Amino acid sequence: MKKKTYIFMLSDKDRKRHEHVVAKGKITDFIVQYEMFFENKWEPVVRYDTSHGYFHKDMISPDGSKEKIVIGVADLNEALTLSDSDINENWERYKNRYLRRMKT
Repeated sequence: MKKKTYIFMLSDKDRKRHEHVVAKGKITDFIVQYEMFFENKWEPVVRYDTSHGYFHKDMISPDGSKEKIVIGVADLNEALTLSDSDINENWERYKNRYLRRMKT
């Protein structure tokens, strides 16, 4: 098994962390997470991963609570592509949601 980790800067205070494990040419485990830099640390906002034995999305609130959304994609290569694309396209929307929740 081979683990790869990448950090992609989306802006000077926003990034996507991408980690995946490949065995025999297939993705076996991954995490794709959008993080924002706030009060001198990187805060997770949205995370796609395969922990708990299934593919899901965690919407993280400023208080640390998580809304877990199960996604019905069985092929992990497809799931990884979907995760990457969603964060690339929607990170600003996720950031605004997180900041709105911080104020309430």
